[in-house]
Amino acid sequence: MQPISVCIIAKNEESRIEQCLLSVKPYDFEIVVVDTGSTDRTKEIAKRYADKVLDFAWCDDFSAARNFSLREASHNWIFMLDCDETVKYLDLEELTYFRKHLSDSVGSVSRENLVTENGTLTLNNTDYTERFFDRRLYRYTGIIHEQLTPIRGHDFPNYLLKTTILHTGYDMTDAERDAKYQRNYTLLLKQLALEPDNPYLYYQLGKSCEILRDYARACEYYDKGLTFDLDPELAYVQAMVVSYGNALLYCGNAETALGFEGIYDEFCTVTDFVYLMGNIYRENAMYEQALEQYQKVMGMPPGRQSGTNSFLPVYQSGIIFEALGDINSATACYRHCTGFAPAAARLAALSPES
Repeated sequence: MQPISVCIIAKNEESRIEQCLLSVKPYDFEIVVVDTGSTDRTKEIAKRYADKVLDFAWCDDFSAARNFSLREASHNWIFMLDCDETVKYLDLEELTYFRKHLSDSVGSVSRENLVTENGTLTLNNTDYTERFFDRRLYRYTGIIHEQLTPIRGHDFPNYLLKTTILHTGYDMTDAERDAKYQRNYTLLLKQLALEPDNPYLYYQLGKSCEILRDYARACEYYDKGLTFDLDPELAYVQAMVVSYGNALLYCGNAETALGFEGIYDEFCTVTDFVYLMGNIYRENAMYEQALEQYQKVMGMPPGRQSGTNSFLPVYQSGIIFEALGDINSATACYRHCTGFAPAAARLAALSPES
């Protein structure tokens, strides 16, 4: 057996946990499943694949459950996984090298977030999340949206592994989504009462409100989070800025969003931010500036949101050309957005005979 323990916390995940466990079983890791109060067949299914299936009394604290799983693992090296995730690709040799030569570091993995579009699971965006570490050096903190924290209190080196996981946790019905994020919102408020000066909590509160379609309140949380002295290189800070801008546009506050020009130099290397600025300019009828940003972003690396450096700016350029009455250019843009339904709809509207 590999000297690595996969730790998973679960509750009422009978529809997803088997696929998760099957994806890690071939790697010969120890598998530890901690159940936090399932009333379905989650534990029964887990026992078919896991080396340990343990009970933990739920106490409204995700970090407490995760840290319990760390303590119960047989090995010091931990690979953390959730029930709504499956391993798409994993390089055992890389993990071995990491353990031997980067032993005080944390390994992050690429997580492809999938949602159902037109009946098919489709990549929505990709993020990067810390999952591989030595439990003697790290633990989880925060009752929700828990963060890996060094026990010794110093910053830790973080390296992106080749490992990729697929995540379907955002692929829910509206009722499931509302219930989940209303729960998250309540727990985040509880955590905020303990840490009122934690900007990460304002970011997560904003995201919860955004998912609950309360964009005005999301803007309030994002605005508060960005009043702190933040490092623009941090991924969550970049995500908060982009989310704030999008929420402002959803609320019809395009003129307010134009104030993001003042932070352009700090975030102009972030693909999603450059695409956002294009949208902000477009909503303010500043078409020349918008087209300039769309052209720029198409030469940048992929962003968190799928398509921000490819078909999305091309589609938005088509929208601008259409507004300017340049139907030929608009049609050419839409034709380049192969497989993107909104572009196909505009193309059909402009060229009904085709």
